[in-house]
Amino acid sequence: MHAPRKFKKAFMERLLLSLQVAGLTSKSMGLRERRDAVRLSSDVAMASARGRAAPWARALVARHAAERRNEPLLRRIMGGDVYERAVSSSSSAAATAGAAVARSRRIVRRSQRVACSSRRKRRSLAMAAAAVSGGGALAARRMVKGRLRLLRRLVPGGEALRGFSLLSETLDYVVCLKTQVELMHSLCKGSQQQKLVKTESEGVQAEVLAS
Repeated sequence: MHAPRKFKKAFMERLLLSLQVAGLTSKSMGLRERRDAVRLSSDVAMASARGRAAPWARALVARHAAERRNEPLLRRIMGGDVYERAVSSSSSAAATAGAAVARSRRIVRRSQRVACSSRRKRRSLAMAAAAVSGGGALAARRMVKGRLRLLRRLVPGGEALRGFSLLSETLDYVVCLKTQVELMHSLCKGSQQQKLVKTESEGVQAEVLAS
């Protein structure tokens, strides 16, 4: 786990810089462009503040970089060199995953050819175990497996994680997401207060000019 205060400070600094670089102050930017810029700026700032030591941080940036429509914004936010490294990392990860899938399929096919008798034995043992332990234990195992599959889909890079590593990465990611929500809420609140002060100031100026 990271140091919360240090992470939060670094996150805020990078977020403000990313939002500025993304050009959110431009009046020509449409609503969808602003939404995408805020999302990308926030995610990139969070991943950058957390550091490359966290697998989810690398996977999150690589996931955004893999979408070509994000390229112009990411190049502005991250810089060209960093963006190119992220794209390269995403491509390498995809190639590695593809090779792993192909290797797994070959292993499965080979096992199916030589393990007919072993499958029958395992089935018999499984039926015996189910009869002894009852359906409750099987249902619990299925539920745990289902929850783990869900976590792997939700946590960036979670597909490659297992067991304790997956749970640890999930906890770290959730803590960072909580900080992200808190910072975005603070920025929205500060923006609303600035608009209120500006409106009140304009009202006072109008009264002075009218008098």
